[in-house]
Amino acid sequence: MRGTTLAVATTAVALALALGACGSGGDTGDGAAREVVRESGEGGAAAGGDTAEPFGPGCSDFPSRGAGSLDAMADQTFTTAIADSPVLGRLAEALERAGLGEDLDTAVGVTVFAPTNEAFDMYPDGEMDDLMRDRDGLAYLLNYHVVADAVGGADLGAGVFDSLSGGQVRTSGSTGEYVVDDYAPVVCADVRTANATVHVVDMLLIPS
Repeated sequence: MRGTTLAVATTAVALALALGACGSGGDTGDGAAREVVRESGEGGAAAGGDTAEPFGPGCSDFPSRGAGSLDAMADQTFTTAIADSPVLGRLAEALERAGLGEDLDTAVGVTVFAPTNEAFDMYPDGEMDDLMRDRDGLAYLLNYHVVADAVGGADLGAGVFDSLSGGQVRTSGSTGEYVVDDYAPVVCADVRTANATVHVVDMLLIPS
């Protein structure tokens, strides 16, 4: 299983860097994505209205109380909730570098497939550094992790969701064990922030 994960990770590195190269010189769809985010709350329920409890083996990695805990996150907007998180801090940094933090904090009813710190640490420092410096490519990659609708854990069994990058995110699984795009395990589902539903994944999702 570990060998398969590493093989997927190696392929993902190449794809992510290719995305960065393409994004730096062309339209990443970021402008259109911003409009979708701002309008996502119209006619839909806020994520905080769902009372489902977080579940999954990775939920225990969050602090039990105080800053960064699941209870604290429920009262904060998304980027504020993850800013000092020991689990999702690298994602907060990436969103800031991509210029997406404000959009995600003002959105309502979105879903974020949030990669853990370990998901970013999986890649060689030099290659990840190159991607983090490419604002457009990074924005395109991160927008693939965001869906402009509220998607609960109960919807992950066989789901196809339109991401803000324009691609489709696919989920599958059963009995509380779900994967995204056939390779990224959901380690903590149904995490709530004041404006978003969060499903924590332990690998970066790469647009196909």
